[in-house]
Amino acid sequence: MIYDTGFEMMLEVAKYKSFTKAAHTLGVSGAAVSKQVKSLEHRLGLVLFHRTTRTVSLTEAGNQIVEALSRSNDEVSGLLEKLAERQERPSGKLKINAPMAFGESFLVGPIADYACLYPDVIVDVEFNDERVHLVEEGYDLIIRIGTLEDSGLIAKRLCDFPTHLCASPAFLKQHGVPQKPGDLRGIPAVIYTKSSTGPLLELRDPRGVEYTVPLTPAIFTNSIAMLLESAIKGIGFAQLPSVFCHKYIEDGILKTLLPKYTSMPKRGIYIIYPDRRYLPMKVRSFIDLVEKHLS
Repeated sequence: MIYDTGFEMMLEVAKYKSFTKAAHTLGVSGAAVSKQVKSLEHRLGLVLFHRTTRTVSLTEAGNQIVEALSRSNDEVSGLLEKLAERQERPSGKLKINAPMAFGESFLVGPIADYACLYPDVIVDVEFNDERVHLVEEGYDLIIRIGTLEDSGLIAKRLCDFPTHLCASPAFLKQHGVPQKPGDLRGIPAVIYTKSSTGPLLELRDPRGVEYTVPLTPAIFTNSIAMLLESAIKGIGFAQLPSVFCHKYIEDGILKTLLPKYTSMPKRGIYIIYPDRRYLPMKVRSFIDLVEKHLS
């Protein structure tokens, strides 16, 4: 068999899904196992394991190598040559997750363009608003909007994602035009259920003073389309992404509220992936295409 100590340690880590348990079995330190695996990754120019605070799991390339190591030397050598080629041109499977409304409105075009440009890549794309675990569920990258928690993953900010407080003219005629954040208390609001702040509105004035306003819900929804329609129909005011409401504002169908105040926290569009070392060409080329499109 062609593999050396690095491959041996890789197999043990893959078996136990833990560097510590692999080290215990091999009778060496965890640092020694980590050093050998990192050395192997450097020699191959590949990331073999995704490492997060919760889990250790094989990458696509790592899993293929583990399977090949149980067979012939020739098969291992052929696979390593094939994986080296993938670092030069995009190929393999690319699994993506992105928010539903944003994905359907702004990502279907660039994703289709990517599939046309790189026919050797099998694109597996999911649009939904559920919280997913990138590594555990086998995604190569995910696109998220808002503010990010510290997960140990790599997050590249693609662009800003501003929002507006909006309401219909009829709604404002009935409830009055708010002049300060406190005026929003007690009037109906349409609330996005996936908001990080929940039924609260956080604003900052031009002086930097911050305000937190508890909202009075008329509708809870996880749908941007439902938020927009509810605001248009005068059911309540809503905090809406600029990309979805700016045309309605320009046409006078919706009016902006408290325009001198900034919504908090500041939101952006991020592309998130597990590791920047030896980033596969299929991932790097997708990031470049989407970043160019969104900018």
